[in-house]
Parts: sequence; structure tokens; C-alpha cells
Amino acid sequence: MIKFDKEGETPLDDISGLIPKITTRVELDSEEAKSISNAFLKYLLLPSEAKNIQFNEPFLRQVHIDMLGNVWTWAGTYRTTQTSIGVEANKIQHKLYQLMDDLKTWTEFWDYKETATKLHHMLVIIHPFLNGNGRWARLVTDIWLASQGHETLEWGNENLVDVNNDRSEYILALKEADKGDLTRLQKFMFPE
Repeated sequence: MIKFDKEGETPLDDISGLIPKITTRVELDSEEAKSISNAFLKYLLLPSEAKNIQFNEPFLRQVHIDMLGNVWTWAGTYRTTQTSIGVEANKIQHKLYQLMDDLKTWTEFWDYKETATKLHHMLVIIHPFLNGNGRWARLVTDIWLASQGHETLEWGNENLVDVNNDRSEYILALKEADKGDLTRLQKFMFPE
């Protein structure tokens, strides 16, 4: 059994969808990191290519498949159970369609920093997958930024997967955003 115990991390009760033979948290983190790096390169190696991406619900699913499809059989499949955060499972697809429609309006009328912050927060709130939602939301946000001709984000100075000060600040910023105040999250994403 693999132990998942970081604050803000979705615990996994069922690891039956694990593709590689993994027995430790370190092995899982390593396999996921390799797969996510490949997805990052696919979408952001040439940021100019991001301009051609159609932001829609199938694309969002594909990003998750590209990130974790080499590790989990359920990558890109919406969860069917309730998690500690996230919309009701039967509303996931509708909420993602709605978010992609909202994104078109935000892109047209809002500052790109506001748009990226709201996009990221809404992706985290919807929480469509069994695991990898935060990493997926960060990558989708970076892809959107690149599609608009902006730099991708640092997401702090430390790895947000590990327990550290940046992860704690990120979680606190998300909690404040959950209450309607996106200021702290935007400052975390776009430090001056």
C-alpha cells in the first residue's frame, strides 16, 4: 500500500489502475514526474504551437491522458465518486464545458493574469480526476498562457508536489480563492 499524506493531496484508496509495478511513493512520484515532463514538452516545448490549441473539454481530458496515461489506466477518465474537494461527479463534464465557454469571455474582456488565476482555480475546484488534479490544472493554465503569448509560470521556487513553504502558500491561496478572494492566488502565480 502506498501512503498519501501531504496536505491538499487526494488520497488513493484504490491503486488497481497503476500500470507500472510500483511499490513505493518514491517510485510513483518518479514515474508520474517522467510522464508529466513528457506532457509538458509536448505542449510547451514550442510555445508558439500552443496558439493552435482549441481549449475545449476533450482537450482537457487529453492533457490528463498525456500527463498520466503511462502510469494510470484511468488517466483522462472522470471520477465517478465524490472526493474531499470537487464538484459532484455527475456534473464534471458540464462544469468543464461551462468553464471553457467562460474562458472565451474572460480571454476577451479580462486581464490575462486575472483570467489565468480564475481558470486555474476553477480547474482545481472542478477536480475531475481521481488524482493529479493540481498538476493538471497547473499545466493547463501554463498551456493557456502560452496560447496567449505569455510566459509559463514558475509556481513558486520549490516543487509543489513536495511538502514545503511554496506548497503551503499555494494551498492557503487556493483556500482563500474558495472563499471568493483570488488576490493571494494571483500573487502566488504572478509574483512581482
